[in-house]
Amino acid sequence: MKTTIRKAIHQMDVLMAPLILSAVKEQNALNTYLFHALFLNKEELTKNQADPQQQVTVDVFRRFVAYHKNKGYTFVSPVDVLNGLDPEKKYIMITFDDGYYNNLRALPVLEEFNVPALFFISANHVRNGKAFWWDVAYREGKKAGMTDAAISIEKEYLLTLTDDAIDSHLISKYGIDCLTPISETDRPLTPDELNKFAQHPLVHIGNHTCDHAVLPNYTTAGIKEQISQAQDILEDIVGYRPVTIAYPCGEYNDKVLEVCQQEGIKLGITVHHAKNFNPQLYEMKNLLTLNRFTIWGNEDLISQCNFYRSDYHMLDKMKKVLKKIKV
Repeated sequence: MKTTIRKAIHQMDVLMAPLILSAVKEQNALNTYLFHALFLNKEELTKNQADPQQQVTVDVFRRFVAYHKNKGYTFVSPVDVLNGLDPEKKYIMITFDDGYYNNLRALPVLEEFNVPALFFISANHVRNGKAFWWDVAYREGKKAGMTDAAISIEKEYLLTLTDDAIDSHLISKYGIDCLTPISETDRPLTPDELNKFAQHPLVHIGNHTCDHAVLPNYTTAGIKEQISQAQDILEDIVGYRPVTIAYPCGEYNDKVLEVCQQEGIKLGITVHHAKNFNPQLYEMKNLLTLNRFTIWGNEDLISQCNFYRSDYHMLDKMKKVLKKIKV
């Protein structure tokens, strides 16, 4: 019942967003957005070579950038954020997680609009040419006749494990070769490709751990290893140590934040859907836990963008009421 009510209220918020934006001036803030794979077109999505994730195509991404350009947003890099943003302006920062080869498809769009983007790299996937586990679970699950619901349940379970345990699970189920990418759709960048990509003035590289590690699943030593070794690997590939990190699945704890500070990481990003208001975002913990919106390619793009820009959501106002509903 709660889920049904939440969905209904959310839909009302989406429908009301254009009216609110036309009646009330949007608050100035830094809006950060999350992307993963960038599919060439809808046909590529149907091949089941990789987890469709957000189902974002190049066309959707281009329209996303054009929309925010048209709405007067200033696109910023992590360097711009750390140097200080004018509280009287509204900003947007584009981020991609994981290190897919298909992220190179973003470059013509970035160049067309002259906007920067931040790419968070899972270091060992690039160094070892290893497939991302969620793509393996999806691809092999589809081959085995699993339903989307069953695949989702399996992925939820795998999210509770360390990378070694995930690999062991997948290999025992699908064989040692399952971790080998099968196409340009699912493979990570190579070290040489990442090196060349990182030299582009619109491209910025960040830490996404060594093995896309959901860090709270790890010991203190494991957290340190996942973050610090990724710093070393990425420095070796791109020529500098990242000052940014995206926590895989948005998960972190106090130890994670402590290690980030020790490693010289100054900006960290979660997956909590909210704006980052200035000057609050410049408090140390807030800089290491920036909020980030997610765009879905199978939903109306304009409605999503309007909703995220809007500063009034009924669902936020009714959270206390919903908590009291027992059913």
